[in-house]
Amino acid sequence: MKIGLINGSPKAMGSTSEVLLDELKTLIPPDHDLVSFGIHHAMLGVNQLEDIASCDVLVFAVPMYMGGIPSHLLHCLIQLEKSLIESPHDITVYTIVNNGHYEGIQNETTIAMMKNWTHRAHLKWGQGLGIGSGVMIALSKDVPLGHGSKKNLAQPYSVFVNNLLDRESGDNLYVNPTYPRFALIQGANHDWTKQGKAHGLRKKDLTIAP
Repeated sequence: MKIGLINGSPKAMGSTSEVLLDELKTLIPPDHDLVSFGIHHAMLGVNQLEDIASCDVLVFAVPMYMGGIPSHLLHCLIQLEKSLIESPHDITVYTIVNNGHYEGIQNETTIAMMKNWTHRAHLKWGQGLGIGSGVMIALSKDVPLGHGSKKNLAQPYSVFVNNLLDRESGDNLYVNPTYPRFALIQGANHDWTKQGKAHGLRKKDLTIAP
């Protein structure tokens, strides 16, 4: 089976989407043909469209931007939709969405957008996986799946991959971090303050006035 792994982050390197797809690769048996696609700009070439359309399964890894799909990826999905409708294909679509919030359920709307696109492109919807606090996954890329900040990923990933390999549909899955919410808030506040200081800003400059 030919499986297309699509990194839909605008970041060409070092994205959480890249880390999540790398984890997925370790769980897929070697007898499957894995093809990676990096969609980092708002335009797909003819060869890319043809290569994506030749897959049996597509797995999108996408960051949630402002509650939805990144704009550059939306442009590419419109292109891809038109291409697939003109020449129908039997493809099953799966999607992994991450965000900077604590709750994985925050990705629900973005997953629904991807599901709607799948139907518009006349493809089969497989399953969505929403992951909270994606930045911690990226920072822990060398931590084994099922340990540390990736502890809660192991079981959902197993279900997700089993459905993917069977090209079966399943209920969407949502994952929260292993650490408490206050730890994420403290870490984020420290990081924003540090970045602001590096650009000559004080803490009060980063605070929204009531």
